[in-house]
Amino acid sequence: MNSIQCPPHSQQRGYVLIASLVMLLVLTFLAVSMYHSFNAQENMAANSKEKSRAFQIAQSTLQYGEYLLAGNASFVQGNSCATTTPLTTPTICTNAVNILPATASTPMTLSNGLPYTTMSPALTISTSGGAPNTYYAYPQLYIQFLGVAPDATGQLYQITALAYGGNQNAVAVVQSTFETSTGVHNLGGL
Repeated sequence: MNSIQCPPHSQQRGYVLIASLVMLLVLTFLAVSMYHSFNAQENMAANSKEKSRAFQIAQSTLQYGEYLLAGNASFVQGNSCATTTPLTTPTICTNAVNILPATASTPMTLSNGLPYTTMSPALTISTSGGAPNTYYAYPQLYIQFLGVAPDATGQLYQITALAYGGNQNAVAVVQSTFETSTGVHNLGGL
């Protein structure tokens, strides 16, 4: 009869325990780095969303300014607009827009723009930030007279609009040059 012989008893030296602890440490580092990566991506997505909201409201405000000019709204014309208080009526200013840089005490704003508060649907404003579907401040509109158009058929205006997203760090400023003219003009070249 053949008998099966077992190998001689060997001492265990803890190699499996050390290897499993090293693997656990590596997996812990991977989990922590993935968490930080996901958190950073979430913050970038939120910032991108707020910047996009600010840009959309700034575009709407710019188009509102163009609408006011095209519709011959009653403007106060030829003023050198003060730089300390916002305008209360639509005004065509003779001086250039003054956009202040952001500092800790004064967020970036058109210092003397016309607040666009009649937007429909109305904006919900919250300077504390963070609330969903709110904006940091009303968008601002500034219209500057540039002079007579090069073809001498109209007048040129520069429209500057500024809007905030949900906080003071999400800011968008857009500008356009707009020409108004009177009478009928053939723009088709025929």
